[in-house]
Amino acid sequence: MGDTYDPAQHAFKSAIHKFKSNLKNEELYRQILETTSIDQVYDATDSLQKEQAKKGHLRNLSKIDVYLSRLREYAGVVEVFVQVQPDILALIWGPIKLILQWANVLKQSFDAIVNTLEEIGILLPEFTEMSRIFEDNDRVKEVLVLFFKDILDFYLITLQFFSSSRLKFVFEMLWPSRREKIKMVGDLIKRHTLLMRNKVRLEEIREAHNSRRRDLEHLQLTERVFTQQEYNSVRVHVSPRSYDEDLYRLSESICPRTGRWLFQDKFFQEWINSTASVFKILWLKGIPGSGKTFLAATIINHAKALKSKVLGHNATLFVFLSYKESHTTALSVIHSLIFQLTDDSGTLQTALCQSSRQNMRSSLEVAVGLLESLLRCAGFTFIVVDGIDEIEEVERVALLKRLLQILKSCEGCRILLSSRPESDITAILKDHTVDIEVNKRNSGSVQAYVNNRMAEWFQVKAFDPEFQRGIEGSLAKLAHTANGMFLYARVIFAIIWEIDTLEELRSLLRSPPATLNDAYGRIFDRINQSTNVLLKSKARRILGWVCCAPSPLTRREIEHALIVNSGDIEGEARVVSVLDVVRVCGPIVEMVDDYVQFVHFTAKE
Repeated sequence: MGDTYDPAQHAFKSAIHKFKSNLKNEELYRQILETTSIDQVYDATDSLQKEQAKKGHLRNLSKIDVYLSRLREYAGVVEVFVQVQPDILALIWGPIKLILQWANVLKQSFDAIVNTLEEIGILLPEFTEMSRIFEDNDRVKEVLVLFFKDILDFYLITLQFFSSSRLKFVFEMLWPSRREKIKMVGDLIKRHTLLMRNKVRLEEIREAHNSRRRDLEHLQLTERVFTQQEYNSVRVHVSPRSYDEDLYRLSESICPRTGRWLFQDKFFQEWINSTASVFKILWLKGIPGSGKTFLAATIINHAKALKSKVLGHNATLFVFLSYKESHTTALSVIHSLIFQLTDDSGTLQTALCQSSRQNMRSSLEVAVGLLESLLRCAGFTFIVVDGIDEIEEVERVALLKRLLQILKSCEGCRILLSSRPESDITAILKDHTVDIEVNKRNSGSVQAYVNNRMAEWFQVKAFDPEFQRGIEGSLAKLAHTANGMFLYARVIFAIIWEIDTLEELRSLLRSPPATLNDAYGRIFDRINQSTNVLLKSKARRILGWVCCAPSPLTRREIEHALIVNSGDIEGEARVVSVLDVVRVCGPIVEMVDDYVQFVHFTAKE
């Protein structure tokens, strides 16, 4: 004959299954099951007190006596009324042993959990009274299950928090939110203690089960909504700059094989793959136009792909700084890093909302302090800062000094910088970085870019095969002339695409510009030598406006500026066609999201 179905047994098993599922850690669950009695807990507390005595910071463990006493009473009643499975006793005693051991890394965390255990112990009822109060076993079992769920909820909250390998870093920021959750469990225990009276009906106990579930779900939902609302409010107030669109645009333009040489570099491999690397800053330095920004984008994508696979790091933060963003400051960069770090992490959003944010918007020191705290919570994190040489010197000096400060306090942080080797940057980074000179190492990538552009050009132009073979060699040599400068090759190909006659093409390939400035000069010469006076005037005005404008101009703004006539009092002039800015000014400018800008800051200089 099969075993008789016992609803209480089923309820206990269901609670255990839910706890294990929410714990999401098989190894931790296995450790919990190793402790099955209060004697093992007392052995652990004795060891802790001996360890604390050696270090001279003995804590008051007698505070948890009432908690352990109530649990012992509870375990005894469970053994009387329920056919006890080993897992039930292990889940009563195992978590408390582990929590005390983990909390011992900090005096503050140990005191916090001891005080919390004392509070919960005071709230728990005298379980030895249960058999006297209740006249039937069903009500006893229902209440036992109710308290078992409460105890497991308390353990789940504390286990997930104190098991963190970064407890000493996250405790101050995250403990307040855990205290609120524990308080909710404490309120449930107080409410369930009221059920321990003789006249309580079974229906009331079962309603308490349903009410408990609803209350916990409501707490979780309310907490998430409140945190999200507060976080969004802070985000709107600070209004951080996002660089996701820049990364997307660069990623779409990256030539195949870009960065392959860097990924094989031993210093890069150590920087990105080792948590024990002796250096934490990698500096990609090089001449203008050597592809540092595209290389930075490649590294960002590579670091993102490593997430949770090798190092288990939490984030890859990045900024693309540009001379076009004249209002960029060290503070605005730190703000961007803060919100990149927190945007995808509910835990870090909670930490941000619970931190002291006073003056975060106006004080660089406050913002850096907050970022340091968040990075210590987050774990292994990459920070990529491209183009730091393109912002004002006073701002980049401030930013570099703060980044070095962050590295000292955040063990799991790695920083990659890319810039020209300006004297102020070199002075600050001296002895702190491993340098890689991009333009001396990227000849293979430049050749791949030239070959790729050449293939695109041949496909569009559909030259005679014999003529194409005749110019292939000359075009391939452009990679050597470029001397590690992608921008040179890009400008030359832009000029080539504008050429209409074979003779002009042969002339360019026989005597290509020797330098980037010579290439720019060829573009300006074409404008100045144009026989179309109207087109020449229009090009000069556009270049002047783009050069002097404090912020990027849209094509629409330029179109309207071109039709302004001081004699047109009535304002009847209208834009009747779309302006092709690149055709008018040549490949020294480009369109990015309908904004007209120089292809590189060197063109403006």
